[in-house]
Amino acid sequence: MALNLLIVDPDDDWLMSAKEYFEGMNYKATVINNGKDAQMSLYNGSFFAVILNINVKKHAGIQVLKFIKTNHPSQKVIMITEIDEEMDLEDQWTPEKLQKAGATEVVVRPFEFENLKEDLEGHQSVTDMVSTIKRRKELGPEEEVSLGDDEFTSVKIDEFYSSQPVLFDIFVKLKSNRYIKILHAGDELSKERLDKYKNEKNVEFLYFHKKDIYKYVKFNNYFTKKIIANEKVGGAKKVKMLQNVSEKFLEQTFSEGMKPLIIDQGKEIAENVYELVKNQDDLFAVFKDYSDFDPNAYTHAYLVTMFSTAIIKQFEWQSKTTIECTALACLFHDIGKMKLDPSLLEMKVEDMNEEQLEEYKRHPELGLELIDGNPLINNSVKQIILQHHEHFDGTGFPFAKRGSKILMLSNIVCLADNFVHVIQDEDKKPMEALKVLLSRRDELTWYNSSIVECLIKVFVNPEKIIKENHLPSNSRIVNKKVS
Repeated sequence: MALNLLIVDPDDDWLMSAKEYFEGMNYKATVINNGKDAQMSLYNGSFFAVILNINVKKHAGIQVLKFIKTNHPSQKVIMITEIDEEMDLEDQWTPEKLQKAGATEVVVRPFEFENLKEDLEGHQSVTDMVSTIKRRKELGPEEEVSLGDDEFTSVKIDEFYSSQPVLFDIFVKLKSNRYIKILHAGDELSKERLDKYKNEKNVEFLYFHKKDIYKYVKFNNYFTKKIIANEKVGGAKKVKMLQNVSEKFLEQTFSEGMKPLIIDQGKEIAENVYELVKNQDDLFAVFKDYSDFDPNAYTHAYLVTMFSTAIIKQFEWQSKTTIECTALACLFHDIGKMKLDPSLLEMKVEDMNEEQLEEYKRHPELGLELIDGNPLINNSVKQIILQHHEHFDGTGFPFAKRGSKILMLSNIVCLADNFVHVIQDEDKKPMEALKVLLSRRDELTWYNSSIVECLIKVFVNPEKIIKENHLPSNSRIVNKKVS
């Protein structure tokens, strides 16, 4: 079933081109050249999304946007604006101003229809994506193509899951800059074709365009949610599926920045993390034996997410809100590194000179700068990102806060972050890393000792934990409240 679009723009020729393009993409497009008629269309009908030019007349675009936000607050609105470089930005409708006014997305001219299509697809549910894709009557031919390696991302063939039909083109890599398209968007998923490459040609990875990562993330978020709810599926598979979608999500985040669509997907991942941590009683055993520790930034952020939330689960004050909030913060905790010199990220901290170390220590503040004005991210997430290198004894950075001046959740993430560094940097299994961390007595003062106790509990069968036993505490914080 086609999704309804309302497209509002003063240029009739552009409107006709837009109508032709989107109806060719399986949408149903209503086109209007003035604000008054647009409001009447909204009164009489319902639309998946409104594409609205800020410069429309007879009820200006901003008036129409206010009308929509007042009368149809859940309506998705993509605003079109233009920026005149010779004019003061204070006198123009910038993307930031339009988002504060209620726009779901903002596109700045010049742009291609493809840009609008991608924004629309980003807001579709998986059901919407499947219903609007052009289905192919027959399985498409295999095609050899020459494309740059930097256009692609990969996933292990054993860990690839897809809807019916396939939502995006799938490739196999022959050599540098040379690929075979083995499945076309709209094809029915061919297990036989995949098995041929896996079993006969020993292919380990499938490739797809980076521009399609958001489709991969959206579908796999949806599918992972169902798997997590399935009691017949083991904890190890659930943890791995959540890792795959989290790492692709982080790849998209580091490439495209903190767009509203990306933040929404991050929140869905955080919800999946909560459901897994809440309901999977054998996580302690999964963590003991887990071994997929690829030493990259995306794996690091995912592991920090899992261990932080597993620690929180051990506290009596744990809740859905605290776990999801912390999960989102963990996914984004190193986002400030996007603004550092890339060469700095290749270095170990102990190899940095004084100047480089000072620059590195700015990344929590830089991360806060990237999200500080974002209304979609709450203050606790922002504080965790800012404080995730602060130590309980005051030896951390960027502000050398100590004790109760540090959010409890921030100190949890600090411990999980350092624990994961031991796993990845020193090539240790989780139980080995725990022994290493506990043996470094001078570093244990970095954390509220109740948090260290809860990290230990992560690896213990919950049925065997005697809640009356506690480690000595270096904190006056009462566990029943989140500081």
